[in-house]
Amino acid sequence: MEFNRLKKWGNELNICIRCGYCYEHCPLYKVSNWEIDTPRGKLLLAYGLLTGEVEASSYVAEKLFQCFYCKSCSKSCSAKVIPTDIFTDVRADLIEYGFETQGTTVRNDEKLCMACGRCVSVCKSEALSMDMENMRVLVDRVKCKGCGVCVAECPVGAMSQKTGFGVSREELSAEIGSTLKSMNGSPKVVTFCCNWSINPGLQLTRMNLTEAGNRSGVIMTACAGRIDPGLILDTFHQGAWGIMIACCPLDECEHDGNYRAKERCALVGRLLDVIGIEPQRLKLEHFATGEAQKLKSAVNSFVSEIASLGPI
Repeated sequence: MEFNRLKKWGNELNICIRCGYCYEHCPLYKVSNWEIDTPRGKLLLAYGLLTGEVEASSYVAEKLFQCFYCKSCSKSCSAKVIPTDIFTDVRADLIEYGFETQGTTVRNDEKLCMACGRCVSVCKSEALSMDMENMRVLVDRVKCKGCGVCVAECPVGAMSQKTGFGVSREELSAEIGSTLKSMNGSPKVVTFCCNWSINPGLQLTRMNLTEAGNRSGVIMTACAGRIDPGLILDTFHQGAWGIMIACCPLDECEHDGNYRAKERCALVGRLLDVIGIEPQRLKLEHFATGEAQKLKSAVNSFVSEIASLGPI
């Protein structure tokens, strides 16, 4: 096989010194703890494809389609390699050779899809398009960044992502349940944190947030725009006293997920008011990369506020 797009990255693949700094903030590595799921592991696969030492297969293609494009690997790369650009081109080559794989990209169930176009309107990566002749939504798996904003926007559940990466509705709901069960009667506050802005530097903050009797459960999401109204209500239904959504500043989100989160919080806030639950139990806050200390202060303040309200 001739990987024509990948060929132009031969120099960068040789520059990569395999140091492993890209491991630290990779959300996929945090889920699996396997070398092949790290940016370095994928670069080695790409290098093998280019040199012929690795044979293209469905397994290899699946691994190369697993990336949330948070670009934390690029920020920590001492060799200044940009793995996501390489992954994009090797994806295009693999699709050209007929590999049908999903990875972390979204999939549209055409049997459910109403072709309303809402998902197309919120996709900043331009990975979704409307086939007007057949009235269906098409997914460009090369452009899709796996943020999940379209999944949360779909009114009928036609858009989805595979389980196994911690981003599907089922996985998030299960994590919410286990997080709440661990809180042992303290003010049960769940904080959803955006992987793009909050994940770097969160490790110590996560310990600080939970050391005082599990005062807040931290759940990472691929993007704050992935949190739909149903997931928020599910969190309350499972026993949360309060919910904070921590997302990027409004002018910094690559996917406009913060705008979607803001709209959805306003919607759910009105609904909570109608059914007799204090709207202030749901809060949206904005944090730039590296503002972990600000997050800690905001969560502690919110926990105190929720404690005064008590359980629902």
